[in-house]
Amino acid sequence: MNKNIFFLFWMMSILIGGWTFLPQQSIGVQLLPPQIEFGRSISFNLQLKQPDEVQAAFLLLKSNGEETQIIPFPSPLGETNPIVIDLTTHSLRPFTTVEYWYRLEMKNGDNLTGEKAAFFYEDNRVTWQRLSAQQINLAWQQGDLVFGQQALDVTVQSLQSNLAILDSPLRETVSIYIYPSARDLQSVLNLNPNSWVAGHTSPDLGVILVSIPPGPDQRAEMERQIPHELMHILQYQLAGEAYTRLPVWLIEGLASIAELYPNPEYQRVLQKASENDNLLPFVNLCSAFPADLSGAILSYAQSASFIRFLYQTYGASSLRDLIFSYKDGLGCEEGVRKVYGQSIAELETRWRQEVLGMDLASLAWNNLQPYLLILLLVSLPIFWTIFSSGRKGIAGNAPQ
Repeated sequence: MNKNIFFLFWMMSILIGGWTFLPQQSIGVQLLPPQIEFGRSISFNLQLKQPDEVQAAFLLLKSNGEETQIIPFPSPLGETNPIVIDLTTHSLRPFTTVEYWYRLEMKNGDNLTGEKAAFFYEDNRVTWQRLSAQQINLAWQQGDLVFGQQALDVTVQSLQSNLAILDSPLRETVSIYIYPSARDLQSVLNLNPNSWVAGHTSPDLGVILVSIPPGPDQRAEMERQIPHELMHILQYQLAGEAYTRLPVWLIEGLASIAELYPNPEYQRVLQKASENDNLLPFVNLCSAFPADLSGAILSYAQSASFIRFLYQTYGASSLRDLIFSYKDGLGCEEGVRKVYGQSIAELETRWRQEVLGMDLASLAWNNLQPYLLILLLVSLPIFWTIFSSGRKGIAGNAPQ
């Protein structure tokens, strides 16, 4: 009985003091919670009661989907061992849970590993306002409560409209962060300030970043950006790790038709490209969109129109089947042929004719005319030479 009381008293003294005593070692170790400057640095402090018995100490960090980073504490070790991690060289995925723990190499040859703890690597440069509903956690920087509630209402509405397209309800909680400008959002992703990216989704984390400034156009931007990014989450739910193997025209086409307020620029760009015969072949949009802004916008416009054509012609189930075909490992062309029984080029021809109203025969003739003219101009001297030679031969054989 006395032994049990002594043991409980000993355990309580350890917990109250905040020290973890390693098995068979008289070394107290405490790794203090980190101090975080988002995008810049993270500071840790490892405290040792018996540093002379430790040969080396290491900090280990692991965020979702990333490899473990191993960072040595500076030597020589003392009772207090601070370390500052430069996040510009040891990058962490934003808005992810990061596990951290320590590992000690003892002078007697033992290796000791501490228990794992975790922190959520969220942008703490600003004060977030927050609202929640159903499986949605919403955070925004600028704007009042009306702004936040409007964004939350649009999100719930978007989930319902997306359900009609993919017939896939939301399975996990999604966190949406609204930045007041595209530049603010790009700084989080370490993108070039000249980048045209205004929204981003990490579907494996269930995190969405959008850029919507408060103002007269806020509702339209919410109805465009939020459902677009939510559709990426639903696609990931169906495809899993194969999400990155889906054709880009399918990924972005589905997201674009999900928009409650479609981008008005798409129709104008699509019509102009159709009239000038500058449309991009979809086989060239399987793995990536053009990097330039004009090419990217045309790719989005084409993909939205093409996916809408497939949706209206073959139904929502065909789009789910298409995702599953790629999940099974089929290539861009093979997946389309399995689901629709046609090649991408054949479906594209139908789309051009039925949706864009293009007369492909006339278009082909118009495209050939300049080449036929060149061929004619090149051939004229040849025909003239042959004709002239023929006339001379006839004249030479005429009776005298």
